[in-house]
Amino acid sequence: MSERDGYLVVETRADRAGLVRVHATRQKPPDPAGIATDPSQSRLRYAAFFNPLHVATMHAQTALRRSMVDAEAGLYRTDPVTAIAAVEAIDLAHRRVYLDPTLAEDPRLAAQIERRRARHRWANRIWTAVGILAIIMLILFAQIPVF
Repeated sequence: MSERDGYLVVETRADRAGLVRVHATRQKPPDPAGIATDPSQSRLRYAAFFNPLHVATMHAQTALRRSMVDAEAGLYRTDPVTAIAAVEAIDLAHRRVYLDPTLAEDPRLAAQIERRRARHRWANRIWTAVGILAIIMLILFAQIPVF
């Protein structure tokens, strides 16, 4: 594992209802089966391994920017399904390490992931079209003589 590798983790806590923590860590998250159900303890909901961890963190912050509560702590006022969908839809190579079984069965998760990926594809097509248009304009303006 290089210095750029790591895990992007989504956690919740029972005593902080409505808040989700999305943070980066170099260590593999602990197995959630061995963690007690203490409300003051964080509950692992999702973990994914990313090669460019700092880039993945930036994409997650951008995707969840409207619900940000505390950037340093990685706290967002959203539900775990939305946070997981935002991380899972990041257009970087990653490997899912863990997904909470109760959330894996939620039909909203797959729908939100697909909706976010479709939005990314649409934005990529628009920027590709803008780039092609810019190249065409440069070629056309290169043909006009300047006196």
